Amino acid sequence: MKKRVWQLWIPGFLTLILSTFFLMTLQQYGLQPRIVRSGSNTILLYLPWLLSLPFFGALGAYVSSRAGGSRGVVILASAFPSLALTGAFLLMFPIGMAIEGITRRQVDFSLVAHVLLKDGISWLLVPGAALLGGGLLAQLLFSTRSSSRDTAIG
Repeated sequence: MKKRVWQLWIPGFLTLILSTFFLMTLQQYGLQPRIVRSGSNTILLYLPWLLSLPFFGALGAYVSSRAGGSRGVVILASAFPSLALTGAFLLMFPIGMAIEGITRRQVDFSLVAHVLLKDGISWLLVPGAALLGGGLLAQLLFSTRSSSRDTAIG
């Protein structure tokens, strides 16, 4: 297999699958989101899930690092779930336009944009920062460990 598969795709999808299944498990056991703001701008946060994301990000970074991934690839693998969801959210606009053209019904994109921006904070920005934090910490630990190992060998 190509290096990119082992360095990016497998660690990225591992991070995505584990974080998603952990959120589903928490929801099955009755986890309720915490409401940060009330009114029309309500943001829902799943705190136990958010606290677990740095560990999943670090795991993705570790797997990518062990496969020989560069610093950028390691960080990308750790933040993969948030980036994948961002891509899915951004695909809603062209898909909505295509559906509008097929069904000949008007879609209110200002409403869709408002919802995406509002939900983007709680579903993209905050989890992405948590995943990235774990990935950066893991990258820092692995680069320090590998540099000390290289000097001990040399």
